[in-house]
Amino acid sequence: MGFLLVFLILALLGSNEAMGYYFSHCQDIEILQCLMGGFDDEPEPEGTVVATGTYTYKGNDVHITANIPLGGGSVTGTVSGTCDGTVKATFSGQDNGVISGTMKGVCSPFFVNIPASADFSGSVNKTSKTVPFHFDGKSAGFSHSDSMTLTYQ
Repeated sequence: MGFLLVFLILALLGSNEAMGYYFSHCQDIEILQCLMGGFDDEPEPEGTVVATGTYTYKGNDVHITANIPLGGGSVTGTVSGTCDGTVKATFSGQDNGVISGTMKGVCSPFFVNIPASADFSGSVNKTSKTVPFHFDGKSAGFSHSDSMTLTYQ
């Protein structure tokens, strides 16, 4: 009976970690393909800048990194900290041009992976090298809206 209990606990912990990895790295492909490492990262286009920022909410820090092609196009990035995940967006390419997309992943403020996502939109100011945006996030039946700014060199 003790062995069965230990096995059940290990299975639950393993499935929590597997789902956390899936939701933070590859929600757009099948779970088995993701867990077996069958996904390709696309190389960043030339002229791409790396914009970063940290958002703090109720003592939890979320670090956002976005690879933005200044000529416009597909934006990719990561979310780390209390939440782990990916950033996918598009940028129009103009100064103060529109950037919009989603952040998807998992948040684990209590050691349990909870799927989370946020839609965001804003602009890229090439003069001040800032990316101010507004986001609407949701996770486990809760929602939160706010704004933040990424910066780049």
